Amino acid sequence: MIALLAIERRKGIMQHLHRDGRVLVAELSRHFRVSEETIRRDLDRLEREGLLQRTHGGAFLEDDLITDLPIWVREDFYLAEKKWIGSKCARLVKNGDTIMLDSSTTSLHIARSVKTLKHLTVITNSLKVLTELSDADHIKLICTGGTLRHHSLSYSGHAAAKAISLYLADKAFISCSGMDMRHGVTDTNENEAEIRKMMIQNAKYSFLVADQSKCDKNGLAKIAGYAAFHKLITNAPLNAEWREHLGKYAIDIDDQPAPRTDERAHSGKI
Repeated sequence: MIALLAIERRKGIMQHLHRDGRVLVAELSRHFRVSEETIRRDLDRLEREGLLQRTHGGAFLEDDLITDLPIWVREDFYLAEKKWIGSKCARLVKNGDTIMLDSSTTSLHIARSVKTLKHLTVITNSLKVLTELSDADHIKLICTGGTLRHHSLSYSGHAAAKAISLYLADKAFISCSGMDMRHGVTDTNENEAEIRKMMIQNAKYSFLVADQSKCDKNGLAKIAGYAAFHKLITNAPLNAEWREHLGKYAIDIDDQPAPRTDERAHSGKI
């Protein structure tokens, strides 16, 4: 139980960092109701894992670390927003469809939302999605296999890309690390970007799913331009500049915000 609490505390520290960019030992000590020495040990461990940079009295998050955090950190970021996006994506899936889900944390919420559909085939490189749907006997699951990335609990590499190339799907739901007007849709990992490219190529319809935090950010590798997608599904209204830009590519936009609830910890407009 102590180990579990420590894990949850470190996850909370990373969430504070993601939101504010820096944290102070004294403030974290008060927030989590533990000693400052305990917080220092947490920060030291997170620094050894390459997740933050320590400073005297606290820590900060470098820009290049913000979008390449491990899945155990990212899975609770913008949780309400991802649930809302997942439910909107599920409305686009019909009984009997074959869909592709990538290794994003949003895909896990899509998987949960489509779990009741019948005669569904799901093709994925996500270990989390496979685990979520493993007890759904009415859903056919196809795993890419390949090299497991512990960072994202996903399969990647040549074997995974080749497996995706063998299948055709009705719909692919593609997430990203960043959306930029100049460079398009990008990912922080080259191997994940290749998997997502292949999913787009082999699907009849491709949907870009991205919460508000992805806008105006760039990753290392390009996934695709906006013309590759039929629809953008997000959680907050696009501003006029983004609407005008996406209008050049005839991409449909679903930016209807979720009904406001206490669970929504983040707000704002893309």
